[in-house]
Amino acid sequence: MMGSTVKRFLTVLVAGSLMLGVAGCSGATSSDAGQAGSTTGPKELVIAQGTDPLTLDPHRSTVQQALNISMAIAEPLFTLDYKTGEIKPLLGLEAKNLDDKTWQINLRQGVKFTNGEEFTADSVKVSIERIKKPELKSPATIYVRPIEKVEVVDKYTVKLVTSAPSPVIPLYLTRIAMVPPKYLQEKGEEALVKAPVGTGAYKLKEWIKDERVVLTANPDYWGGKPQLDTVTFRSIPETSTRMAALKTGEADIVTQVAAEEVSALEQGGQVKVQSIPGLRLMMYQFNLEKDGPQQDVRVRQALNYAVDKEALVKNILNGNGRVLDGQPVAKEYFGFSDQVKAYPFDPEKAKQLLAEAGYTAAKPLAMTLYAPQGRYNRDKEVAEAIGGMLQAVGVKADVQVMDWGVFIQKLLAKELAPLSFWGASTAPDADLWLGSMMLSGAAYSEWKNPDFDKLVQAGGQTLDKQKRLEIYAQAAQMAHDQAPLIYLYQQVDMYGISNRVQGYVPSPDEGIYLNGVTVGPKK
Repeated sequence: MMGSTVKRFLTVLVAGSLMLGVAGCSGATSSDAGQAGSTTGPKELVIAQGTDPLTLDPHRSTVQQALNISMAIAEPLFTLDYKTGEIKPLLGLEAKNLDDKTWQINLRQGVKFTNGEEFTADSVKVSIERIKKPELKSPATIYVRPIEKVEVVDKYTVKLVTSAPSPVIPLYLTRIAMVPPKYLQEKGEEALVKAPVGTGAYKLKEWIKDERVVLTANPDYWGGKPQLDTVTFRSIPETSTRMAALKTGEADIVTQVAAEEVSALEQGGQVKVQSIPGLRLMMYQFNLEKDGPQQDVRVRQALNYAVDKEALVKNILNGNGRVLDGQPVAKEYFGFSDQVKAYPFDPEKAKQLLAEAGYTAAKPLAMTLYAPQGRYNRDKEVAEAIGGMLQAVGVKADVQVMDWGVFIQKLLAKELAPLSFWGASTAPDADLWLGSMMLSGAAYSEWKNPDFDKLVQAGGQTLDKQKRLEIYAQAAQMAHDQAPLIYLYQQVDMYGISNRVQGYVPSPDEGIYLNGVTVGPKK
């Protein structure tokens, strides 16, 4: 299903047609947002996630759990429909190429931010230019990287001028939230961190740190009043506690269901569990900006051979995952190469490479492995299992597990060395994944390789689909051979959903999209 989705998506973006025409406005109108139903009483939905957001500013985080909240408040120009592969209108109605380096965006009229400010072309200009400001240190810079200039044509038309041809600009625009210029000018840059304002179907009511974020319906939403009156996002890092909240009715939707919990959750018929192959790709990342044994490619390759990825998926994840093919992206991403193969589990090869690098039983390799808890499915257990596998080939592996908030801050500061366990998900194009995770200077990158950079940049600037694939195949082979990551597995995401919830459909990007979602009375 997802493979065909990506093919259709690429047909729109890459295969010769450089115009995104969006006839009609059905992508996010009142038919999606919905009108209030007939059930009496307030409609309240409670969603339990494993982490609490560090910020509600949609430009200061690309962590999906934070975006699930912030982008219910602040919307992007377009949205990617994973079922059809189409990019659909939201605040933008149409994106078309005027030439190889110029995109014209026609905007929806009559839209207001929840502070009463009108959404216009100035909003687009300010939002994009804000992300580009170096002092903001936005991890979303990957989405504006090709944009050289934003020109206001008129009140509802804007031009984006890129430094080179950029076929995936419409896809980038599904990830950039629009923020209100006057609000920023009056309140300052820090206002959006705790008091975000957007054009979305919901607005912030309260945020109690490490406990909950409460959103209320925006009665003046341009797409029609939402069906839900209140949406509460609860932060529950411990998996068993999160599952208990679902079973007792304290939560209506929970993320990151562990496979061993499925039977207990579904017993009694009040809860259903839905799974979907995700776009998140799990890895151990070598910090190559710091000195240490990880600078030796033989060490990096050895650790790839030392980890039994099949055993992780089978025994720790209960089959809910798919081993990565020895490269940064998976089959669902444009730019995947079927010529690159996974590192096989070969502990003897690992020992041989370690010995060649000078590490023996008499002089073992010692490494600290950092990992979060509560962010990914069984993250602590996976990290500890990998630590044991490295011990088995003679590595003195010290696994350090920390709270997600501390982990992500240290990760972005490039302080976790030599290894950090985490997973990355972007819209399904290699330009986005490689550009944000591996390109020199990118927010999450800890690798600097000029030859690799040239390939990634060339792939993002090539309009011909087949030529792009050939470029990314070279990049994939280089990333395999140089091994800046331990390539692990692709997540399968599982959600526990109360039977009182109607209209909720899990998304492969881990996004929790509330359009069309409603709830029945609690029993």
